Amino acid sequence: MRIITCLIILVLTASNLQVFAQEYAGTKRLSIDSSLAPFYHGVASGDPQSDRVVIWTRVTTQTPGPISVKWYMATDINMSQVVDSGTVSTDDTKDYTVKVDVAGLQPATWYYYMFQAEGSFSMIGRTKTAPSGGASHLRFAVVSCSDYESGYFNVYKSIATRNDIDAVIHLGDYIYEYAASQTIPGRLAEPATEIIQLDDYRTRYSHYRLDPDLRLLHQQYPLIVTWDDHESANNSWSGGAENHTPGSEGDWNDRKSNAEQAYEEWLPLRLQDSTNAGKIFRKIRYGNLADIIVVDSRLYGRDEQGGTTNLDSNRTMLGLDQLDWFKTQLSDNTAKWKVVANQVMMAPLRAFGTPLNPDQWDGYPAERQKIYNHLKANNIDNMVVMTGDIHTSWANDLPDSNYVAATGANSAGVEYVVTSVTSSSGPAGGLSGISFQLINQNNPHIKYADLAKRGYVVLDLDEDKAQADWFYVSTITDTVFTVSNDASWHTNDGENHLTQSTAAAAGLTDNAPFAPQGPGSLGVGIEQPNNVIIIGAYPNPFNETLTLQYYVEQASSTNIKVFDLAGKKVFDDKLTPAQAGVNYTKINLAKLPQGTYVLTMENAGQQYRKQIVKVQ
Repeated sequence: MRIITCLIILVLTASNLQVFAQEYAGTKRLSIDSSLAPFYHGVASGDPQSDRVVIWTRVTTQTPGPISVKWYMATDINMSQVVDSGTVSTDDTKDYTVKVDVAGLQPATWYYYMFQAEGSFSMIGRTKTAPSGGASHLRFAVVSCSDYESGYFNVYKSIATRNDIDAVIHLGDYIYEYAASQTIPGRLAEPATEIIQLDDYRTRYSHYRLDPDLRLLHQQYPLIVTWDDHESANNSWSGGAENHTPGSEGDWNDRKSNAEQAYEEWLPLRLQDSTNAGKIFRKIRYGNLADIIVVDSRLYGRDEQGGTTNLDSNRTMLGLDQLDWFKTQLSDNTAKWKVVANQVMMAPLRAFGTPLNPDQWDGYPAERQKIYNHLKANNIDNMVVMTGDIHTSWANDLPDSNYVAATGANSAGVEYVVTSVTSSSGPAGGLSGISFQLINQNNPHIKYADLAKRGYVVLDLDEDKAQADWFYVSTITDTVFTVSNDASWHTNDGENHLTQSTAAAAGLTDNAPFAPQGPGSLGVGIEQPNNVIIIGAYPNPFNETLTLQYYVEQASSTNIKVFDLAGKKVFDDKLTPAQAGVNYTKINLAKLPQGTYVLTMENAGQQYRKQIVKVQ
């Protein structure tokens, strides 16, 4: 693949990652980091369950044939407490990508992982398992539509550097299939032609995954992904696409198979059917608080798009078997919130009574009504639909028959539509420049819309409400940007309609430290001696002083440091040489504000870390 020089962010280190910085320094960037060889594309994780998670990497090798790859899963950032490891093989039939479904993990736990091949280590990734039972608070960043050529992935960087969410939900259009046009200087897609063949799709994914902002996002958070149309071709359906011409571009089923295979290789998802890469609808359970129900309203069973009048009631968006599966997930469900990861807008969007976009659920109204009828017949509340696709932001009630806009009565659920990471607002039904008042007059169930800004949504869930906070980046044409929260809406438990929020929801405060940048190495618990181990930190949480019980292999000076979750050092001291074996020391941290911190002890070139909590 030809490597293109493009603008690049300043390489971050673990010490300068920000919890949620409002401004970021911009600088030139390259599309490859030679220090990461042979793992130039970094690492990724996805589809977390309470006892397992998928981890991913890719080996860029000059050695033909199978490559042996070791993997490690640990509970600490230094990879010293390895809880599982193994060896897998990859080769050109997988485009040298590696995926491991690591089982036997603890629920609601942050882990760090790493790969080793050809004598080198990958960077360290960070991931988190889902809770198994009760959970009081969950947060997801939700994104969609990231055209490489349309701008810098500032949205991805903003998410990756805020340490207050559990996972990222990507609703599709992760890549775009179009030929290169270089909308932004230096942001040229590869290959330059429209992608059709398997190698084309693989190369396009490889090019995207070399972007440091996307690499950083994958490194720091697990992703839950689904595709939309541009992972294959614009306005695709099960049997074809608007942007596919069989006479000149070959058989659609071949192209769709190529697109599905490359997606499965390059994304950290768990296939529900190992013999069918095209079956990606699935459910991710987050304890009793939420189910993430991932649907495929694009490729699996969708009939071809038609008009918006005189529609055949038998036309399907999901396909009959997926529709039955979806209704079962909604019914057989003990979770508080039913979060649907969905591709296209479910709520109606009309102009003077006429639906505007047959590619959306408006083109399949009979099937949409079947879902509403199922919710009503089974007294199912709290369906929250998360949607992408149209590069604009919307907050919608889902109006059933006899819907009352003033009160939200007879709303089947709510829908939060996230704008794009970079893609233009052209697909918004030609509404650019139209006032919200006019939209709302024609669509009283639509409570909020923004047709211009780029950004993401943070979905915040607790026992009482499901809130969406829209965060927008100031620009995508420069790597210097700011972030603002311009809108927040929520639905209360059991109400199934929207209410405007007065402020963005508070973030999580117990997240683990970010994984460091650059290649990793094995820590003190696997192939190297345990020079220092923190056995205990008491009490934890603490108020003023903390007593440490620790082990050193040999008598030598030990450095002790404390960092906040932004990576800022807030305490630094050197202990007098300790005796070999178990030691105790007390440190006074009374001046620190309450919060979560990371304590590190360094001895003989090795480091051990432990999370501590300060209370009033």
